[in-house]
Amino acid sequence: MTTSVQARQVRQDIQGLRFVAVLLVVVYHVWLDRVSGGVDIFLALSAFFLTRSFARKLEQGRPLALFGYWTRTFARIVPLATLTIIAVVITSPWLMPVTVWSDIAQQAIASALYYQNWWLAANDVNYYGGAPIPLQHFWSLSIQGSVFLAWPLVFAAVAGVVRLRPSWRPRVLLAMAFGLIFVVSLAWSVWITATDQTFAYFDTRARLWEFAFGSLLALATMGGAAAAGPGSRLRAAVGWAGLAGILSVGVLINVRDAFPGWIALLPLTAAAAVVVVGDDPGRGRVGRLLGHRWVAGLGDASYALYLVHWPILIAYVVSIDDDQPSLPAGGAIIAVSLVLAWLLHRFVEQPLRALTSDWRPWRDATLVAACVVLVVGSAAGAQQFVRNRPDPVATRAPTAQHPGARVLLPGFRAEGEITEPSIPTLAELPHQWALAGDPCPTSWGLPTRAQQQCHVLTSPGASESPSGTEDDLPLQVPEGTTRVLMVGNSHVQHWATAIRRMAAERRWQVVLIYEQNCYLQPTGDDSNPAKKCVGYWDDVFPAIEMLDPTLLLALGTHSEYDGETVLEAGLDELFTHSKDGRTIVVMRDTPRFEVGLVQCDAARNPGDPPCQATHPVLDTPNPLTELVGKGGDGMTTLDLGSLVCPDALCVPAVGNVKVWMDQHHLTRAYIETTTELVETRLMTAIERA
Repeated sequence: MTTSVQARQVRQDIQGLRFVAVLLVVVYHVWLDRVSGGVDIFLALSAFFLTRSFARKLEQGRPLALFGYWTRTFARIVPLATLTIIAVVITSPWLMPVTVWSDIAQQAIASALYYQNWWLAANDVNYYGGAPIPLQHFWSLSIQGSVFLAWPLVFAAVAGVVRLRPSWRPRVLLAMAFGLIFVVSLAWSVWITATDQTFAYFDTRARLWEFAFGSLLALATMGGAAAAGPGSRLRAAVGWAGLAGILSVGVLINVRDAFPGWIALLPLTAAAAVVVVGDDPGRGRVGRLLGHRWVAGLGDASYALYLVHWPILIAYVVSIDDDQPSLPAGGAIIAVSLVLAWLLHRFVEQPLRALTSDWRPWRDATLVAACVVLVVGSAAGAQQFVRNRPDPVATRAPTAQHPGARVLLPGFRAEGEITEPSIPTLAELPHQWALAGDPCPTSWGLPTRAQQQCHVLTSPGASESPSGTEDDLPLQVPEGTTRVLMVGNSHVQHWATAIRRMAAERRWQVVLIYEQNCYLQPTGDDSNPAKKCVGYWDDVFPAIEMLDPTLLLALGTHSEYDGETVLEAGLDELFTHSKDGRTIVVMRDTPRFEVGLVQCDAARNPGDPPCQATHPVLDTPNPLTELVGKGGDGMTTLDLGSLVCPDALCVPAVGNVKVWMDQHHLTRAYIETTTELVETRLMTAIERA
């Protein structure tokens, strides 16, 4: 009887389903660049197993032993993750562009401490938006780790209630608890996905309902065996239909921009159908296929497969400078990932589990802590290596092969024929943001949001500081020093490369306060689509007076696909900060397009028309000219559109340097080449004020 019960507890068909789910993730990542629903199934199944284990303990009156569960669980999953993270950190200098080394080190720590999803959300990362970092897939493991910590507390709460009310059935209480989590989290997921899908993708709260789905499924199927009599054909049909749904949902429906909202119910419902009938191993049943020793055996290695496939894929696409491998190359990547995953499971995961099977909780906890220390140490070493290495873009000397915007300088003459490919590479594009500076000193005491988003880009004498940081900078600059303050969003930030380079030569101090997506708006106005922007500008305007800049730069228009909007209400408030000795430069926004020109060019086939575009902001008068004239002395405007779209035509690259990161952001490599032109135009604008 005991043997039978133990055998029943190990659902080989579900192990096989785990393999199918992860294999779908791998295949879709490699070839389709779409959401398969495999991750959602994997997350739900993790809650399924967890819930069955704890629910049995509750019904049998056994101790929950939470600390032992936590230490045992993380002792099983952390070592293999640590091995993957350290391998990525160590190999990055050889496999990845230098522009992402710092992010890899930060994500290594975030992955080891299970907050990678929040790191990605906070940094506005689009999981499918360009060539990402080889640790980015740890977002789902971070959410899973959070649930491994939180879910047992639900069981502990139910155990406490049962002790007070012995007549109450644990399974009913658990169903009520997880049902509530399901409803609340799903409602949040639907709302936040519609509001900010990029953030929602990594939001733990928007994913909890998927775990609750797995828990409810576990409670519903506990104690039930497959029935062979009447209805067995229907059960077989349901099982195969469920498997077909799992395999096809991502192909038939492009749900990438809709996850993790209600649409994730499709793969989860299909998986539930398989789980409900999959414990029937009869001939012609889906459980027979999924429970096959080869399929279920690969299910045991599914965790390792998920860990290794993404770094291998990213290393390959970076090496070939393309977004997607070919069919044969993709097949090789999947094959290598499968083999490596099996080897890691067979020779690392299994021996380690056998070695630690009888360890006490404190020893498991020590193992987990040691793994975290190893990751943090390796990441810290990588960060130090990055700090001591000159930035390749910032220090790149002008070359005949990559003159960039220098071709727009009067009297420019090409030096020979250009034969090298344009820079930066496609793999570097997502990491071509302007280089960040040191955080503004906390001693400045700026309003909260302004302080959080404040960076010192350059400051006279800062390099002589013994610590090499800006910690000792005073709030008020010394007499005779020009402080430049740039405020706004990423369309202000991408010009920071040129401003900081000209400022370094002039020994200006440059401070940047920016928040993604936040266009200039009056205090209390909620016209910006992102709600975070209201509190941002509430804090930025007071910070202007505290910082007392000599030169203030901000964006005065918001470009759209077919025109632009003048931010008159925000400008009215900005103009109240004018004073003697201060110049306010209001910049015109750069164009934006529905399709990225560089991405269009990369996908263009021979014979296709060139990827180029025009935009109304390029051939219409600057609407800010009249407004700044009404603002009084010290006001001026700056239109740099012709530097990114010469002759009113926007193209992927100018002077063999890619101009655009995406549909509307400019590359750091190109903006650096505009420095001389930006300086000339900025100084002319200041003289006009």
